[in-house]
Amino acid sequence: MLSKEEKPRTAYAFWLGLEHPAYEVLREALPRVRQPYAWYIRVPDLPAFLMHIKPVLERRLAESIAVGYSGKLEVSLYRSGVRMAWEKGTLAGIESWQPKPRDEGQAGFPNLTFLRLVFGHATLDELKSVLVDCWYRNDEIRLLLNILFPKKPSSFFGVS
Repeated sequence: MLSKEEKPRTAYAFWLGLEHPAYEVLREALPRVRQPYAWYIRVPDLPAFLMHIKPVLERRLAESIAVGYSGKLEVSLYRSGVRMAWEKGTLAGIESWQPKPRDEGQAGFPNLTFLRLVFGHATLDELKSVLVDCWYRNDEIRLLLNILFPKKPSSFFGVS
C-alpha cells in the first residue's frame, strides 16, 4: 500500500486570488477555472464588529490621502444603520443609528449588501452597478468608503 506521500497525484489547484498573473499565463493549461465563492456571512452586532476591526480601519485611513480625517459616517441599512465618528484619523465612536426619511445618512445599502463591502468581496462601484439602491452622498463619502473597505481577495480553510 502506498503511503500518503507516495500516492500518485491526480489533481492540482491554485488559490491565488482572483487576478493573479498565474491564471493568465496558464489559462490554456488549466482544466477549469472556478470563480471565487462568497460566503454568506451575517454579523449580529455590526457596531461591535466594526469596533473590533478599529485598528485596521484606522491604519487604512492613516495610509491614505484622507489621513487625519474628521467627520461622521452614517450608513443606512434602510431598517437600521451605523454611525461612525472620526476625529483626526481616530475612530472615536461607533453606534447603531436609525435612519429617518429626512435624515437618511451619507450612504445606503439594502439588506446585507454592506457586509459585501465590509468583508472586501465587492467594491462600492461594483455594488452600485448591480444594485441601484446602493448609494453614497458625495465624493468625500465615496472616497472614505473605498479607503475603509477596499476589495481584498481572501481564502477560508476549515480547521478540523
